[in-house]
Amino acid sequence: LQVVNISCCQCSPAPLQLMMHGLFACTPVAPSLVVDIHVLELVKNLFIQMTPNSTAWCKALEKILNEQGYKLNTKDSLRCWFSYAYHWYTVL
Repeated sequence: LQVVNISCCQCSPAPLQLMMHGLFACTPVAPSLVVDIHVLELVKNLFIQMTPNSTAWCKALEKILNEQGYKLNTKDSLRCWFSYAYHWYTVL
């Protein structure tokens, strides 16, 4: 995990700048979470091979992150934000 600081303006919105770094924003305005495009592609291919279950996948990821010392502040925040990012990644 890492913090990415960007400066936004109308000519260079946050989602566009993040995409240039290989990251996909969970929301089009003021994203608080981004997901590496390679991770989204992994999950997309995984869900082609098995029944899609983003809740279980996010719980497993959250457990791994927690064991590495990364504690998420709110319940279901990863599932919620990841689901938004994954949805829009597959739609776009």
